[in-house]
Amino acid sequence: MKKKLLAYSVGALCVGAIAYPAWKMIKEKISYHKDYQEQLDLIVELIEIERLKTRDDAISWRLNITIPEQLEYEKWDEDNEIPRVLFKARKKGEKYSNLFSMGIDGKDVKLVATYEDFGSKILPFGYFTSPNRSPSGRYIISTSHKKDYGYGCTLYDLKERVGYRFASGRCFVESWIDNEKIALVNNDGQSAELKLDSAGLVYLKDIYGYDFDDANNRFFLIDKNKKAISKIKNDNDFLASVNGVGEQIIYDMPGFKKPEKGSFLSGECNSGGVFGVSDNLFTCNYDRQNFVYNVYSTDKPKEIVGQSLGFRVIKLGSWGMQDGFIYRIIKTHEKTPLKIIKYYYEASNKYEIKVYDDLYVSQKMQEDFYKLNLSKYFPDLPTKEKYDETLIKFLYK
Repeated sequence: MKKKLLAYSVGALCVGAIAYPAWKMIKEKISYHKDYQEQLDLIVELIEIERLKTRDDAISWRLNITIPEQLEYEKWDEDNEIPRVLFKARKKGEKYSNLFSMGIDGKDVKLVATYEDFGSKILPFGYFTSPNRSPSGRYIISTSHKKDYGYGCTLYDLKERVGYRFASGRCFVESWIDNEKIALVNNDGQSAELKLDSAGLVYLKDIYGYDFDDANNRFFLIDKNKKAISKIKNDNDFLASVNGVGEQIIYDMPGFKKPEKGSFLSGECNSGGVFGVSDNLFTCNYDRQNFVYNVYSTDKPKEIVGQSLGFRVIKLGSWGMQDGFIYRIIKTHEKTPLKIIKYYYEASNKYEIKVYDDLYVSQKMQEDFYKLNLSKYFPDLPTKEKYDETLIKFLYK
């Protein structure tokens, strides 16, 4: 027996270096199960013991983010399996944050830009001025701040890893147009075209005239950017020349051609909307006190096609995102007592983080995204048996 044990020990030492990843995997699995049970304990206590929530409420579930000390840059054109989310983070005590991306499951963290790469601090003001990533994944536009220059608009190129300050003030992207050669941006209330290859900004009033700019509020592009809809801002000579009756103007794109007045969007969408992962589903009227929104389709932009928990639709009727939270509506076939889960991201105590509602889906993934089963990337839903077992533990303490 001793000889066998000794032989086994020697063998284990010889393959120790090879076996280490397996031991690491076991350690991570044990840690996962411990964390899972701790979170389920909190949920059951909150619902069944404290009575502060019900099973029909949005129940919070933490997703732990691990930011490695040694990080690789994200490749802007990489074909990812799942959507990626932007967030900024800094170690406590450090002055500036860096910009990162991660899978929607909180894993596979990669560096997008250091503060030095970006060239300024990312300081969003409200929902619409936070970082917005282009459909190809190459560009990011965000409101920013730099000492001695104040607030401004920054274009960051992930391929070249350099940021360009292209305007002062605050900004957000209204749409990416002309095969991503141009971004239609709103800069302190003024619409402008930003040429991405040169960071050159031209205001629409300088292209189409002051009357054109004065008549249009902001633009919402639909039908794969073939149509632009604007809420009427002021009555002037340009507006008088446009045929039709209504609160909005619709144009053929590119070039804002063939303007026509009408009511092309629903009343709550007079000023446009925000697309989710799909380029034909959108919501309107962001309100941080609300998390239930009507969803519209570009095929019938005045018709409600469903509802979303979260301002950005990920998958209609099941997944949405708002203010850094992922909302999940649980289907009847998913055997669990819970109805809605609100996933939130948390890093270690060493970091301060801010998660943005920017969902990047690679070009390859966009084609079959509707087939993707997102649930497999998130913690398993607690079964009724597991839930009841946890409740009994509390009742018989």
